[in-house]
Amino acid sequence: MKSAAHPLPKTRRRTQAFTRRELLFTLVLLVVAAALFAGWPPGYRIPASRRINSAAKTGKAIHTWLQAYAIEHNGKFPEAPDFSNTAFRQLFVKKYLDDEQGFAIPGDAWLNHAPGGNKKPDNDIGEEPDFAQALMPGECSWAYVTGLTPRSDPTLPLLGNAFSETIGVYAKNRTQKGGVFGGENGVWVTVGGSARAQPLSRDLTITGEKNGKTVNVYSKEWGTEPGNVRNPAG
Repeated sequence: MKSAAHPLPKTRRRTQAFTRRELLFTLVLLVVAAALFAGWPPGYRIPASRRINSAAKTGKAIHTWLQAYAIEHNGKFPEAPDFSNTAFRQLFVKKYLDDEQGFAIPGDAWLNHAPGGNKKPDNDIGEEPDFAQALMPGECSWAYVTGLTPRSDPTLPLLGNAFSETIGVYAKNRTQKGGVFGGENGVWVTVGGSARAQPLSRDLTITGEKNGKTVNVYSKEWGTEPGNVRNPAG
């Protein structure tokens, strides 16, 4: 008597394929939304709350593709030995993405340092296999914490809007690096995929309650290794 074939492998392949299509569809929608925000007329100031909400949604989309990368790379997020751009560029190398707009937060001073004086992504990503032109200096608004995996503490920060020149600290002046939201709010996404937009503390950091204390989420007290936090190139 023949035994029934085990259905698990086939089901797993079908589920993963469906999930990847869902990820692509979600990211395309969010990237288009970000591009629309970036294209507002110069004389029109987008309300801060709308920009913050847009950034939170875009950050969650980036997290989704970092998860997709980890699925195909032994459960590890991409490494960033120097800048956050380096890690995010791997999403282009793997051909998950071919559009840079989702990595720009409108009004961010980090976008003022692109080659040739451009102030936002130009969608010139270069040629395969390296796509070396993807997310050049001035084309990325996101900081990143390297060395984490999807199995790391889900409350740890994985990415957030880029800091001032001092890692973990933002700026009050929105025309300076790290001041995109006027030093009043920060956006960050956890390893677990929770996108959070919250007011900054008096010392211009993102804080939370840990063991009965209020601490910077990018500090060792929270569980983050500060030496692993990467700003964009610029």
